[in-house]
Amino acid sequence: MKLKVAIVQINSLLGHSQQNITKINHLLSTINGRFPDLVVLSELAITGYNFSSATHLRPFLESPYKYGASLDFAHELSLKHRCFTVVGYPEGAHLEKSKGNVGNSGGGDVVVDGVVDGEVIYNSCAVFNRTGELIYNYRKTFLYETDEKWGCLENPEKGFTPIPLKFNTKDTKGGDGDGANNGEVLTNFGICMDLNPYKFEAPFNKFEFSAKCYHNKAKLIICPMAWLSSQSPSIKTELTQEEKLDQATQLKLSSDPCNETINYWILRFFPFLKHKYSFFPKWWPSRDKVSVLICNRVGKEDDVVYGGSSCILQFNNKEASTSDGDYDAIDESNPSVDVVGRLSQNEEGILVKEIDV
Repeated sequence: MKLKVAIVQINSLLGHSQQNITKINHLLSTINGRFPDLVVLSELAITGYNFSSATHLRPFLESPYKYGASLDFAHELSLKHRCFTVVGYPEGAHLEKSKGNVGNSGGGDVVVDGVVDGEVIYNSCAVFNRTGELIYNYRKTFLYETDEKWGCLENPEKGFTPIPLKFNTKDTKGGDGDGANNGEVLTNFGICMDLNPYKFEAPFNKFEFSAKCYHNKAKLIICPMAWLSSQSPSIKTELTQEEKLDQATQLKLSSDPCNETINYWILRFFPFLKHKYSFFPKWWPSRDKVSVLICNRVGKEDDVVYGGSSCILQFNNKEASTSDGDYDAIDESNPSVDVVGRLSQNEEGILVKEIDV
C-alpha cells in the first residue's frame, strides 16, 4: 500500500503554543499535490518540552477528555484535510483518590510526584483519524530525566501494544472502509527515550522497544522525539550550569543531518536488521517493508540543544547479493535498511514522502 506521509520538524518555543502552530501550518502549506495521509509531529510539539517543574507545566496539561492547544490543533487538521495526525502533548490524567498506589497528603489531597488533587502527568501522543476522532492515546513508557523533573509517570501499561490503523487503500481521502479495502496497518508508537535501554540501566542489547515491535509484527512504527544533539551542553556533567548555558548560546550545529544520530536509531532497531549475529528471523517477505517514522525537533531550551535529523527508515529484508557479503554493518551501510529521507539537525523543515507500508 502506498502512503503519503509528512514529518514536521520545528523549533518548538517553550510555552508559545500559537507560534508553534503557526510554524507547523506554514510548513504544511508548502506541500505540493494532494495532502498527506499521515502527519507526524514531534514530542510536545505545540508546547515545547523542557519545563522546569509540574507547576511550570500545569497550564498546558490536556487530556482526551479535555482538549487544549495540541489536541484541538490535531483534531482540526485531521478534520480539514481528511488525514491521520500524530501529536505529542503533556497529558493531565485524573486518578481516583481511592486507588491504592496513590499516597495521601494528610489533608485529603492526593499527591503523586508533587501533583495534587489526583491529576497525574504523562508524556503522551495522540492519534486522530481522517474524521478528526481521537482513536488512540499512547503514554511514554521509558522516561528521560526531564520527564521526571516535571513529575511525569511511566505508562502503566508496559507492553508497547500495537494498534491497527485503517488508512483505506481504495479511497485515500474517504472513511475508514472495511474488509480488504481498509488499508489496515499494524502500528506501534514509541516516544523518544522508549528507544533507549530502560533508565540507561537495562542491557544495551535487550532492545526492549524494538524487540516488542518485532514480535508484534508491526509494519509501521511512529516515534515522536525531543532527542538531544550529542553536542548538547546539558549532558556534559563536567560543566557548571553557567558554563552549560553559555555553551548552548554559542553552539552552532551543522545544517546537515546528523548521520551519527540516525545510525544510532538504526542500531536501536537491530531486531529488524539482517545481520550475521542476529537471532531474529525476519517474518516479512522481501517484497514488503517495515517503516519507522522518526519526528524529532530542533532548537534550544536553556542549556538543552536538540538534534533534529528527523528521518524515515525502511527495513527491507533484502536478500544478500554476492557483492553485499555478510551483513555485518549496524548502520545505514547495511543493505537491509534504507534511509528514504532525512532533515537537517538544526533547521526547521518538512519531510514528505510516499512510502510502501
